[in-house]
Amino acid sequence: MTDTPMADEFGDSIDVENAQRLGELLAVLAGQADPEAPAITLDTLDGYLTALRVGPSDAAPIQAMDALFGEDWPASLDEQDLTDAFMEALHVRWNEIGDSLEPQPLLEAPEQMHLMPLISEFDEETKAELVAQGAISAELLERMPAPGAMWAQGFLQAVDDANTWTLPDGDGADDLAVMLQAIEAVTLAEDATPRAEYIRQAYEDPEGIDQNALIDDMLFTVQDLRLFWMQQRALKDAIAGLTAAPDATH
Repeated sequence: MTDTPMADEFGDSIDVENAQRLGELLAVLAGQADPEAPAITLDTLDGYLTALRVGPSDAAPIQAMDALFGEDWPASLDEQDLTDAFMEALHVRWNEIGDSLEPQPLLEAPEQMHLMPLISEFDEETKAELVAQGAISAELLERMPAPGAMWAQGFLQAVDDANTWTLPDGDGADDLAVMLQAIEAVTLAEDATPRAEYIRQAYEDPEGIDQNALIDDMLFTVQDLRLFWMQQRALKDAIAGLTAAPDATH
């Protein structure tokens, strides 16, 4: 399994050991979670954190934990004296995401992939090993979402939770909707009609679009969203400044 499929491209930009440690500590939390609740994976958390970094409001990584696990989430870590280690790993990852979304490099090289997602992917050998070890059933393995889907779900959950990702008609709302559709597309099942319809409408050559292509476009879209919300905030501040300025004619 590779938790950082783009790690080779970015070299030392991702602290792989920290990502692995974060995943291990997250498993402690997952082990104490309600078995009936949706599973929260490292992918889910990373997508959620990235949306907080990208979005229109200032945020902190603790917001992701409270939203995904409830406000009493540190209890199971406290029992094993792991809370400090978890917070350290979480903040390292939070800072990595922030560094990858610094606006100047995004503006100077918009065609370059700067974002460093933690997206899990199981190769066939790993799948067979997990089934042989009894760590997961073949049936459950078949039902696992496609690569990138859990990351996108985490991102979109953060969007829904924030209640700030909306704009009045005519103020970039249509552009925002199109960008969010590109992220949602990654969550759609390969044989789903909505996925086929999205690809048909969004791409000139729909025959060549697979999950990896959708993931690439999602990540470039997230970079665009970072600049989009920065521009929106600057516009809002400028309008507020004009409104507050005294009338020069009096």
